[in-house]
Amino acid sequence: MHPLHVFVNRQKVELDQEEITGEELLQRAGFAGREWDLLKLQGEGDPTGGEVVLFNQTIKVKNGDHFRVIPGNRTFG
Repeated sequence: MHPLHVFVNRQKVELDQEEITGEELLQRAGFAGREWDLLKLQGEGDPTGGEVVLFNQTIKVKNGDHFRVIPGNRTFG
């Protein structure tokens, strides 16, 4: 299989598998620990803000998929 590349916070991340857990993707992108939320975007500039991917959730990625990582302990308001 050829390497895939996805974008996490606009940074290119190379993967060697189509199926990966949220935690594995965070680690590949350089985000250690569980204090992060991973969101799968419908493309760069997704107006919905993205769909949450859980740590233990296995997702299937495609070349060029976009993800956003934000601090999990954020507070609003």
